[in-house]
Amino acid sequence: MTTLNVKAGPMLRYDNVDLTSGIYHAYAMIVTEDATSDYQLTPTLQYRWEDATSVSATNDGKTAVTENESHKQSEAIKLHQYHGKEGSFTFWRFKIEVPLADRELAVHYSIDGEAHPNSQSEAIKGMTGHTFFVPSKTDNFRWAGHSCNGFSASVDEKEFNGPNPLWDDLLKAHASKPYHAVIGGGDQIYCDTLVREPEMQEWNNQSDPKKRMKMPLTDEIRTCIDRYMFNHYCEWFGGGSFAKSIAQIPMINMLDDHDLIDGFGTYPDDLMRAPVFNYVGARGYFYFLLFQLFVNDEVDGVSETSHPNKSMIIGGDGVYIPFKNHSLLSYLGPKQWILLADCRSERKLDQICSKATYQRLFDAVRKLPPGVEHLIFLLGVPLAYPRMVFLERTLSSSMNPLIMLAKGLSPGFTNNFNGQVELLDDLGDHWCAGPHKHERNWLVERVQEVALEKHLRVSYISGDVHAAGVGVFYGYHQHDPSLDPKYSLAVITSAIVNTPPPPAVISMLNKLASKKHRSLFYCGTKETMVPLFETDLNDQKQKDKYIIGARNWCSVEYLTATGELEFDLRVEKVRGGGETKSYAVKAPAPKWDVAKQHHHLLLTKNFDKDVGTLRGTGKVGEPAKA
Repeated sequence: MTTLNVKAGPMLRYDNVDLTSGIYHAYAMIVTEDATSDYQLTPTLQYRWEDATSVSATNDGKTAVTENESHKQSEAIKLHQYHGKEGSFTFWRFKIEVPLADRELAVHYSIDGEAHPNSQSEAIKGMTGHTFFVPSKTDNFRWAGHSCNGFSASVDEKEFNGPNPLWDDLLKAHASKPYHAVIGGGDQIYCDTLVREPEMQEWNNQSDPKKRMKMPLTDEIRTCIDRYMFNHYCEWFGGGSFAKSIAQIPMINMLDDHDLIDGFGTYPDDLMRAPVFNYVGARGYFYFLLFQLFVNDEVDGVSETSHPNKSMIIGGDGVYIPFKNHSLLSYLGPKQWILLADCRSERKLDQICSKATYQRLFDAVRKLPPGVEHLIFLLGVPLAYPRMVFLERTLSSSMNPLIMLAKGLSPGFTNNFNGQVELLDDLGDHWCAGPHKHERNWLVERVQEVALEKHLRVSYISGDVHAAGVGVFYGYHQHDPSLDPKYSLAVITSAIVNTPPPPAVISMLNKLASKKHRSLFYCGTKETMVPLFETDLNDQKQKDKYIIGARNWCSVEYLTATGELEFDLRVEKVRGGGETKSYAVKAPAPKWDVAKQHHHLLLTKNFDKDVGTLRGTGKVGEPAKA
């Protein structure tokens, strides 16, 4: 019998549904140690499906599945081989194709052979197989959103009982009512501890940022970066409750900065092009594609027409990395799709995505089939979030006294990469940062145009900030949100693992969040934050109603009876306890009916006057709560 020494996996990734054939497409992947695995037969995955009503999952994904009417097998392709001092390891990718049926399906899969006793993957130990679920052809996906799936280098993990508590909460919900996808909004892994590797010490400890930027990229450092990325991914994606989750709920992921290294893309050009720092970003992106998208450009190419992942949108060339932009557009049911924008590969101080990439994203959205009502637009960094303009300007000043003081008294206040204030790269990452504000407003306008054109309710979902909240965009005119093409929730779910900001920061953010912003008035749009958290985690009334500082994840479900899309933020009640409280908000179905010739009116303040028949009774800025 074939024996495989599994270092990571099995992991699942959902791709798309072929609407012509009605075939659901997904992938599984494992990473195996070559020296102790038997490859006389190419690794093969067996899978079969049956009516999900006869199957119930447990938190471990175990299930009793009898012989079914449908069965397939998938022979792996060799996606990549890693070579290091500890040996060589192979990435095996399996294609999974399941025809959508009139009922939800339970798909049971297993890999031929047996696991080597030294297999490290948590998901393979003691398991003969796993089960995941595929919705019926008429049902919409039930999915879970998350971000910031790791700890910052300075955090004491013991204070939070490690990374598992909220993943266990998600698995408990999955066992009760299965999720069809788990969607990562960025920072699925934190690669910042790379700087602790022995070979990185000379570079990391160089106190002069200019000298550090000139340090050469040696073969020793190249080897170190690849070794770290490979082992860190295998450990994080192969261990704990996260590994158990992605073995039974297919992933859809998009990256943010920590998937590469803290702040990548938000530093000045000289640092971004510095040999060592630049290579960190390049290899980080390579391993993001490999471990999170199950993609290797050398194997799969970069042509959308021939790419094996039909959700893939290939955008413009990376600015600081040798890869093109990799964005995704995936089917989540007849009524909902999700667009995941790669906002990192082309990022620089004055750009988040190129116009070429935006054009390809909107071209893909315009090709969505009739009948789609909800488009979820995933952006790693929140599009609507309390402004900190004064702080940004102060910290970026060339004569900033805080930097001058910190260099002498508190080196930890400045980052090790170029001596800027540590907080500045976080502020510079935000869409509302000065250099990005014009691009942000332009993007909101284009989204509103395509929403009207395609009759879509667009909702945003993001992470990054280690807190939960909901922003909202709405038309300058006041009418029922369901009749407002500009009405868009901007859900923030962060972090499922990492620590929240200090209470004083949360309090400050709440004070800033109450403001209604006018930066989009020129196109007839208002924005604010939703007062979703009127009661705290102990069910007591509170003043801080807009942003909550506790670990969280988001359960998302299409409500068939009303056509609404419900975003249910599950917020940890006690630090490290894993038990969550629900805060739900609903995006209304798109119910407006505006003649083609009136489209241009939506970009003016006079919309309400010119198309007054749309006036309803809804209160603008107050989305329906569950």
